[in-house]
Amino acid sequence: MNQAEHLYGILHERNINEVQFGCDKRFSTWYGSNVYFDADNKMIKATNSKQANFKKYMYSKKRAKGNDGKQIDIGQDDANVKPESKINDNDNENIEINDKENTSNNNDGNQNDPYWLDVIYICEYCFKYCDNAESLIDHTKVCTFKEKVPGRLKYLGPKYQIRRVKGQKHTLFCQCLCLFTKLFLDDKSMYFRIANYEFYIIYENGSTKPMGFFSKDIVSYNKNNLACILVFPPYQKRKLGTILIELSYKISKFEGLKSSPEVPLSPFGLITYMNFWSNRICWELLEGELADLGSVTIEDISTVTGFKPYDIVQTLQYLDCIDAAGNIQLSRMIEKVSSKHGKVSNSIIQDEHLLLGD
Repeated sequence: MNQAEHLYGILHERNINEVQFGCDKRFSTWYGSNVYFDADNKMIKATNSKQANFKKYMYSKKRAKGNDGKQIDIGQDDANVKPESKINDNDNENIEINDKENTSNNNDGNQNDPYWLDVIYICEYCFKYCDNAESLIDHTKVCTFKEKVPGRLKYLGPKYQIRRVKGQKHTLFCQCLCLFTKLFLDDKSMYFRIANYEFYIIYENGSTKPMGFFSKDIVSYNKNNLACILVFPPYQKRKLGTILIELSYKISKFEGLKSSPEVPLSPFGLITYMNFWSNRICWELLEGELADLGSVTIEDISTVTGFKPYDIVQTLQYLDCIDAAGNIQLSRMIEKVSSKHGKVSNSIIQDEHLLLGD
């Protein structure tokens, strides 16, 4: 195995300590990623990716005008947030970052340092990256995604909106998003060949800062409605994951499909889906379309929810509310779901807020 093959294998330890995500958010990585780095020296990549559409990194400099008209160098097209790592971007002319901790960001061959890079600086609008505050500041001043978000609007709710971004059209944006995602998902491996994927990205209304996303294979022979999902660390515990999963099923039902996420799910992902499936099934049995039926089959639940029968059976077994004869014990299900969620709730996404027709 040569050096490049070794470097681009699986990392079992974190090799980047922290992420400076835009102006005011710094948090630890969860997993290691080697794709940001040059195979020869473990330094963060500068130019000339092996992928034809990924040649221009944030380190590729070009001249452009800032908001003050001056020529500047820019790059190419509930978390543990540290307040001392804040960039003030209220005024584009005075973006600052206090980076006293990072006098030496790269490892520089220190064998006692477990990290290849102490802090990676990532644009919170487009996910382009660098290894120093100055480059991030310069880029933030002129990032086009700060003014206009990519993609087509597919959901517009009272508080959040979700936009579909096609990998084939916004290639670099989606590639950089995938690189960022690898720092928080241990089974993420798709970075460059993203032309066959769509990315559904959630924003707060009035903001251009992505908060999370799910990806979806355009053509899935297994009828999978979701390939990867991540709510970014600063925006977790807001039910954004539930909103994204709900949209994936709304899209499937719009297409007339009974679908399921891509497997295998991570342990955390499986728990998330079990909670989602159990709440949805219980609500349909109590107050939804199945409430007035004398008896209910797995196929009835599948037709109403759009869930695959296997996922329904798996959920009922998880709740321990299906007997040997296949009968659903509704009272036990209510007890189990209520203990986890407090109460059984309807969908967050309402159909009148959907914009699914192309």
